[in-house]
Amino acid sequence: MNKRWILLVCLASMFFCMPLSAQIGYGGKPVFFGNASGLRSETAVPVIEMQAFDVDSALRLDEINEQNMRGSFTFAHKFYTKISKGTAGENGVLPDGTKYWRVKIRSLKAYSINLLFTKFRIPEGGKLFIYNTDFSQVIGSFDHRNNSDDGIFPTRPVAGEEIIVEYSEPANAAFEAELEIGEVNHDYRDVLRYEPANDNNATKNFRCMPDVICDNADDPNNRAVVLLIINGTGGCTGTLINNTENDGKPYLLTAVHCLNSSIAYSISKDKDFYIERAGTVIAFFNYQRPVCGSTIRPTEEMSLARTYPRTIIEKRDIALLEFQEQPPFHYNAYYAGWNVNSNVASDKPFTNIHHPSNDVKRYNTCNNNLSITTYSVQSNGYPKYSFAEDSHWKTPNWTIGSTWPGSSGSPLFEKNHLLIGALTSGESDCTGNNPNGKYDVFSIFYKGWTVDNQFENSELGHDFGTVKSWLDPNNSDVEQQSGFDPHAENPLQRIGNFNYTNENQLMKTEYSAPNSGYVFGSNNLQTTEFAEAFSLEKESILHGAYLFLPSMSSMPSNVKVKIYTGENAPETLLDEKPFLPQYLNYGSGQFYEVNKTMTKITENFLAFDALPVGKKFWIAYEIDSNTSDFAVCNTEIASENVSTAWIKNQEGVWLPSDQYTPQPVNSSLAIQALLTNGNNTTTDLIKKNHAAWVYQRAENRLLLNEGKAGIIVIYSTNGQLLERIPVASGQASVAVRPAPKGTIGIVRYTSEKSTFIGKIIY
Repeated sequence: MNKRWILLVCLASMFFCMPLSAQIGYGGKPVFFGNASGLRSETAVPVIEMQAFDVDSALRLDEINEQNMRGSFTFAHKFYTKISKGTAGENGVLPDGTKYWRVKIRSLKAYSINLLFTKFRIPEGGKLFIYNTDFSQVIGSFDHRNNSDDGIFPTRPVAGEEIIVEYSEPANAAFEAELEIGEVNHDYRDVLRYEPANDNNATKNFRCMPDVICDNADDPNNRAVVLLIINGTGGCTGTLINNTENDGKPYLLTAVHCLNSSIAYSISKDKDFYIERAGTVIAFFNYQRPVCGSTIRPTEEMSLARTYPRTIIEKRDIALLEFQEQPPFHYNAYYAGWNVNSNVASDKPFTNIHHPSNDVKRYNTCNNNLSITTYSVQSNGYPKYSFAEDSHWKTPNWTIGSTWPGSSGSPLFEKNHLLIGALTSGESDCTGNNPNGKYDVFSIFYKGWTVDNQFENSELGHDFGTVKSWLDPNNSDVEQQSGFDPHAENPLQRIGNFNYTNENQLMKTEYSAPNSGYVFGSNNLQTTEFAEAFSLEKESILHGAYLFLPSMSSMPSNVKVKIYTGENAPETLLDEKPFLPQYLNYGSGQFYEVNKTMTKITENFLAFDALPVGKKFWIAYEIDSNTSDFAVCNTEIASENVSTAWIKNQEGVWLPSDQYTPQPVNSSLAIQALLTNGNNTTTDLIKKNHAAWVYQRAENRLLLNEGKAGIIVIYSTNGQLLERIPVASGQASVAVRPAPKGTIGIVRYTSEKSTFIGKIIY
């Protein structure tokens, strides 16, 4: 059966510019999480129940849409609601004066639920969390930093058919929060756990699509391609794209039909429609397998939400959007280059990188010349729709791979790895382990380069222009622009003590009788802290930690991740954070949240804020003595005396695991560090977009150019804390303590919305 699709996603939220991504959360713990407060029983939360709908009919419609250029990989049914703080749910006041609002939302047989707040205005001190009723998943906190001018706030899916929305607000808040849930999206395809290998149809259709991690891992364009979830109901693919200023403005290229399903029926939309739709976009970075050939669920903590449209060209299927903030440092984002020379049809091989069916990142290659075509859509029972004449590339067939619903908007690169188009439609598929030999069509990037946008400048303040006006703002008229790597001078490196060739090498070692439990997790001996040692040749800065977790019954909320330095054992605690891997805010890339009932091995990421760790450090985790069924994966090592795993025994003494007398184990923990070279510490990647932060010294003072309230922390290069200095708003300098001449200090300044790293020499 021929498959002609434009992978479409309907968006429905108002949109205006705001300073920060709506999806970044700021940690903490809900007041009622796990019923820790003891104030109310969970069952007391008032329930609002969604109406039943015909799932079988929805699935049949999806199948038709995926064939007729009007369907994406749709996974959710949308309910329009008006669930408001103050009029729905439970509103109350705690003994300390804290005000709270809780409401339970139930949609029977939903695999997960995500929300769209159509009113969202929170005062400083207020905190919003969303979690499921078995407390295995939580997202948040979301607070005043997530406010936007339009008051719109989309959330990610939380697993289960029941979720709880919890908001708390201090008694002395400047104003009372305004919160209203306008949409509830019911996931009927199990998007959080969707695996093509578990779907008979997808098994056939994914068999010839290789993961990028297997053969294409070194291509920097992998870091530019992102999974897009739009309007909470479906998915496409997009590309972070460079401009001639190399200034890191976060432009995103995708297909117009990912925003507007009705173009398959010759129905155009106005600028306000696209402004609304772009405001619901959530992008997941680095959503790819950590190990080739594995089924490890990859990390999903690296996401950005909310874009605004820069260029919309319906007749050429080209949409240029812009994120409202740059990807955080640890996302390791890359901005793809482009080629607008018309003579590229023979610049083979061509590569396509994409996210079929919201799945992990895959790639295709084509070793044949492209041709130019006028692409027409034949929709069942509707008039044929044609894009502009000669506006699309046609790939005659793929040498490796194919595309699938969800791949739409994905980039086509020529032999020099420069972008020349984005996927519109096609008939490619897999026949067994090989491509079926049929075509796909991509928008021709150079033919949309100077095409006038179909809209005049919006009275709402959103300027629409040509693609060239945004990507070549100084009118340099270059035809080829290389990619931009903000990390080129100091690359992020992912370091571990063991290479995992497949998940079968990962285990959770158990105690032998008479003891019980896990050597590196919950156990009857009440050992509660474990660590992995890292020894490096250079001073390093830690930006995050990856932890591989085995299948377990639930994810406890009382696990901490700690960073230590020391000469011979973990000694000096540098930082610690709660480990709730459901977060999609700082470690993100991820798709949506994984149900932490942990049905399979998962890769999880926790971000740290440019922490100097020197050459030797430990990444540790601590569990509560009452925690059950929790461990981090480990790998046994055949050779002797090489253990990098450590255990703190009952006497509080740290020991290598092979010297731990209850049960010695030569082992490494499945923990990896995300690092940069400590001799080049800047995380101010895009300097043109930040106020200057200059570390100048005068009479034992640092001169400040930022002028914002915050905290300065100074470390030595081996990770020792030298001092912590508060900074008042408008302060021009701060005094620093004397240190031996020649001492190098690593300075971290954190204000409400920014972090800057630099060095001083005493």
